[in-house]
Amino acid sequence: MPTANTTGEQIIEAVVAGPDEANRLFTITGTANVGIFVSNGQSRTETWTFPVGPIFTRGQLYRAIGTASLSAQNLNVQTAPASSQFSITSVEADWDDESGRVEVRVEVFLTASASANVSINGLRYWVTVLAQV
Repeated sequence: MPTANTTGEQIIEAVVAGPDEANRLFTITGTANVGIFVSNGQSRTETWTFPVGPIFTRGQLYRAIGTASLSAQNLNVQTAPASSQFSITSVEADWDDESGRVEVRVEVFLTASASANVSINGLRYWVTVLAQV
C-alpha cells in the first residue's frame, strides 16, 4: 500500500461532553497527493494510506471516521468518443500504534476507455476524531 504525502492540513478542536469519557472532537481536512494512471481500456484499484491530525495514545482515541473525494484528475481523449470512471471505493480511519496518529486508508477505482488516458493526482479528506485529552 503506497503512502501519500499530505498538504494544507487544517484542524479544528471542539470541547464536547461525551459519550463516555470523550471530551474533544477534532475535525481534520487536507489534501493527499496520490498518483494513479490508467489508459487504453485498463482498470485499476489502489489503496493509499496517510497519517493525519495530532498524536494520541490508544486510551485517548475513542473513534475516528473519514471521507474522501477526488480533487485533481486529468482526462486525455485520444479519439472521440472516450469515457472514464473513477470512484472512492472505501475510506477507513483508525489509530495507528506506530505513529500515534489517525491513519486514513482510501481505496480508489479508476478505469479508462480504449481511447483515453486518465490520472488521479489528489484526494481531499475530512476526518473526525472523538478523543479524551
